[in-house]
Amino acid sequence: MTTRQMHLGAFLMATGHHLAAWRHPEVPADAGLNISHYRHLARVAEQACFDLLFVADSVAAAEGEQASRMARSDHFEPLTLLAALSGSTERIGLVATVTTSYNEPYHVARKFASLDHLSAGRAG
Repeated sequence: MTTRQMHLGAFLMATGHHLAAWRHPEVPADAGLNISHYRHLARVAEQACFDLLFVADSVAAAEGEQASRMARSDHFEPLTLLAALSGSTERIGLVATVTTSYNEPYHVARKFASLDHLSAGRAG
């Protein structure tokens, strides 16, 4: 009999995924650029036995309906953020997307390799 195991990932967004989450009184006004806020989220996810943190890359400004639904546009570049979080966590995986429209393949590979070394093999 095979033992099955569920794997959990936390998709980090500075103020949360709900459209109006930024309005909650416990969400810091500067959440998108507050490293302490992200460290707290990463530690909570790690303590809760999540397998990974995920941060999406976004380099374009939203337009039309999407722009009217977005409450915040200030946030860290994903690989830089995850490199900073690697020193605040021990076991949780650190996963990001990187746009290939604005980055050469060599540079993407180099950034992920650096994150992998800084995090002792936890980059994804």
